[in-house]
Amino acid sequence: MNKSICVVSRTITIYLPHAIPTYMLKDKVLILALLCGFLSPYYCSSQIWSTVGLGAKGNFTPMYVFHDKLYMGGMDSVGKRATHTACWDGKSWTVPDSNLQGNITTMAEFNGKLYAGTEIGVGAGKSYNLLCWNDTLWKYIGSTNGRINALYVMKGQLYIGGSFTRADTLTAKHIVRYSDTSGWSKVGRGLPDNVWALIVYREMLYAGGQFSSVERWTGKLWEDVTNTGQQYKSGWVKCFVNYFDELYACGEFNYLVKWDTHGWSPVGPFNGGAYAMAVYNTGLFVGGDFTSVPRIDNVFHITNYENSSRSWNCMGGVIYWAGDCKINTGTVSSIAVYKNELYVGGQFMIAGGKIASNIARWSLPMESK
Repeated sequence: MNKSICVVSRTITIYLPHAIPTYMLKDKVLILALLCGFLSPYYCSSQIWSTVGLGAKGNFTPMYVFHDKLYMGGMDSVGKRATHTACWDGKSWTVPDSNLQGNITTMAEFNGKLYAGTEIGVGAGKSYNLLCWNDTLWKYIGSTNGRINALYVMKGQLYIGGSFTRADTLTAKHIVRYSDTSGWSKVGRGLPDNVWALIVYREMLYAGGQFSSVERWTGKLWEDVTNTGQQYKSGWVKCFVNYFDELYACGEFNYLVKWDTHGWSPVGPFNGGAYAMAVYNTGLFVGGDFTSVPRIDNVFHITNYENSSRSWNCMGGVIYWAGDCKINTGTVSSIAVYKNELYVGGQFMIAGGKIASNIARWSLPMESK
């Protein structure tokens, strides 16, 4: 039997196995998943997509590896237990502490403990806290008057960026640092607006966010490195990553750029925002709202870039399904590497042709690892 199926604004006739019951062909999600599964070997590099256990629900953002487990924020439930966080050990899901109050916004390891920014409540009644997890329980560290978006450790101190202007009683303009011995302290005069991304590159802290510049902390003051070179695409930075000793940045400006301490240079444009990156094997993996990258259309929200060949690659894509043929919808908002596999979280229902609800894992064939 054959069916004509609309995908990417084209009508394609494919031949489906007779073993598939006729009633299942009415399920558009299943049909699209099958179609993507049949086509991806012809249009994408070799890949293996798979689901991540059973019973976990949420948007799986953010992700962080701590003590050989993959921790997730943005959770709704695991099995029948409501929870804001969960962890995955490669085989099954568990709830580390069901008493955690609020959604996790970001995570980082500091002094052997997992630190997390959280937000509780709705609207004007929201509260924002910094907590730490010691494998047994969550401990309250302090609070801010705005969302905590980024955590990064440098020289024995935890740097915290976000939309706040105060940490407990300390005035701190969108960035502050914390130590176990001295508590909160200011980081210069602060930053222009909400901070979304932090990274240490060549022993200096870089910050990006809801401002047109990229700022670098020298240890004494902040300096704008945006105008060094002519190729930086002005816009909100949402993510940094170090890839082959160059600093890559992506965000709301629909572009991937890199910095090598001498200047910015373009890597390639997207047709939408990019919000998450991770280095896996030899590739830089990028996720977001986009559906195309240089020389490749229909990558559907995730792609990888190879520095050695300066090439972009299709991975099969992730797609959100809303009941009709709008496969451009969906997004990838978190990416992490765990036990030599790439984990992807966000809002989608299909990953590389397989039905997967907001989380999936991807790996290279054994001969490529």
